[in-house]
Amino acid sequence: AAVTILLLEALDETLTSPEDVEQKLSLPVLGVIPLLTEGETTLEAIGNVRSPFAESYYSLRTALQFSTPQGAPATLLVTSARPGEGKSTTAYATAVNLARTGRRVLLLDGDLRNPSMHRVVGVDNDRGMSNLLAGSADIGAVIQRTETDNLFFIPCGPLPPNPAELWGSDRLRQFLTLALGDFDHIVIDGPPVLGFADAPLLAANTM
Repeated sequence: AAVTILLLEALDETLTSPEDVEQKLSLPVLGVIPLLTEGETTLEAIGNVRSPFAESYYSLRTALQFSTPQGAPATLLVTSARPGEGKSTTAYATAVNLARTGRRVLLLDGDLRNPSMHRVVGVDNDRGMSNLLAGSADIGAVIQRTETDNLFFIPCGPLPPNPAELWGSDRLRQFLTLALGDFDHIVIDGPPVLGFADAPLLAANTM
């Protein structure tokens, strides 16, 4: 029985603690975010600045500000292995906290297959990144103000038939170059990694 237990532990590749992340992936842990309490929304939790949830994102923002010699990266892509793991909440909370420091922040909904950020922000999704990447709209036509000072938002827009092709186009790089002339940070709520090529293409074009 002892040999079986040791064998199972040796074969276990799941990540169950910050120490597992650092040991198995050789990457630093920037922050640990607690689960929301039952019935609590993202906006309520972030709005309560004394809650453990909000405090954890303050810590994450601080870690990001010290992650490079230049401060927090200008472009941040937030993704996860599968849907429903909190990437949209993390992207929104990170953008809000960066904006609270006085930096101009642009938040993008980069999930062109199953967008949700427009519901979090509370805006319409009739046009957005898909129009921009397809060349049918410019940045001025799709960008929206939010209720948070210094935070601006571009939703997904109509679902395109070819998200991977849009993320691999030159228009994305041209847009990021243009947007970074007006914003200090761009935070992208990306698609999940597993199942589609969207996230790797988006990651390669935002580095």
